Amino acid sequence: MTALKVDRLGKAYRMYATPKARFLELITGKPRHTPYWALRDLSFELAPGETLGIVGRNGAGKSTLMKLVAGTLQPSEGSVTYKGRMTAILELGTGFHPEFTGRDNIYFGGALMGFSRAELRSVEAWIEDFSELGPALERPVKTYSSGMVVRLAFSLVTAIRPDLLIVDEALSVGDGHFQKKCIDRMVHIRSKGTTILFCSHSMHHIMQFCGRAIWLDGGQLMDSGPPAKIVPAYVAHAVEGRSAAVLEAPESDTRPQQRCVVESVVLLSPGQTVTRGERLVVEVRFRILTDGLFVFGVAFDRSDSKTRTIAETSLENGFAPVSLAAGEHRVEFGVETECLRAGRYEVHAGLLDETLLHIEDYLTVEIDLVDRDPIQSPAVMRTGVDWDLQRQFGMVSRGGES
Repeated sequence: MTALKVDRLGKAYRMYATPKARFLELITGKPRHTPYWALRDLSFELAPGETLGIVGRNGAGKSTLMKLVAGTLQPSEGSVTYKGRMTAILELGTGFHPEFTGRDNIYFGGALMGFSRAELRSVEAWIEDFSELGPALERPVKTYSSGMVVRLAFSLVTAIRPDLLIVDEALSVGDGHFQKKCIDRMVHIRSKGTTILFCSHSMHHIMQFCGRAIWLDGGQLMDSGPPAKIVPAYVAHAVEGRSAAVLEAPESDTRPQQRCVVESVVLLSPGQTVTRGERLVVEVRFRILTDGLFVFGVAFDRSDSKTRTIAETSLENGFAPVSLAAGEHRVEFGVETECLRAGRYEVHAGLLDETLLHIEDYLTVEIDLVDRDPIQSPAVMRTGVDWDLQRQFGMVSRGGES
């Protein structure tokens, strides 16, 4: 069953050298413009409950795609078809009247989305509670900050579960506390069958939240597939092209609303210089601000920004959230370095929420991993391999690279 089908979708804008050229084209009917394709020849299909992440640098065509699917732009070629009710968060304030209060805009914006007054009345209290706007709900929206507009918009578009939800970068404006609420809400409605188009500069969210991803550049599809394939390729390309902010989108100061604070990350042994094969032991001291479930995480980033190794606290059947009470805590973890390639690494250690979708807090230290072998290799990782050579050569050898 298909929830959303995008078929050879494209959007072209007419570029005129002068206003006179535009006028002459209108009068004579003779083309005097150059087409600029913001998006061209894009096709994909999504099933109910599927989440597609969209990555790409600024100007790649991501917002154009979102607007075409939402219907706020008309395509120059191709088509978009979907089943059921669609809601979207695109540009901040879209669908809200600045002179109306937040409460009035629940009904005004909701009517534009196709909700009946009875439907909106049934979820008004839920929107008020979820948005946490309090008395501000009675003020004109023109007095709202961008974060407050996002609170109202997200609460409205997800109050009545849509069949298709489109989210375009809006969550990067909100604070950490509300971002987590939004992610949790999207996880919930996705489990009920909502299909989600999710555009973000946060590669962590793309990796953890999305089942598939597409990479756009210059209005063209560069690649599509699992996020584990698309994100590293996009990040490597962005780093080579010196694109900014590809790993995490800038966030406002969220510390007052964080559930924990990582206070120190210390290399206990062997120190900042590690010989490959030595066990690296790291101590993390942190303060829990609010009781809850947390997951410890560590990531190793090579200095060339092309290789990332990640691990979370885990059991045999998956990651393991840990229940922690408010107060000071300390944890140690050990990492086997035999499989890592020599080089300089940034070690990020910290805590995530129980869904792995929200990074609560972390700190970074650096290590130099040196190789004891005289022969260096360009391999990304080094893995142990047992070679059975006895039958042919009368010897047994170990080692290997990948």
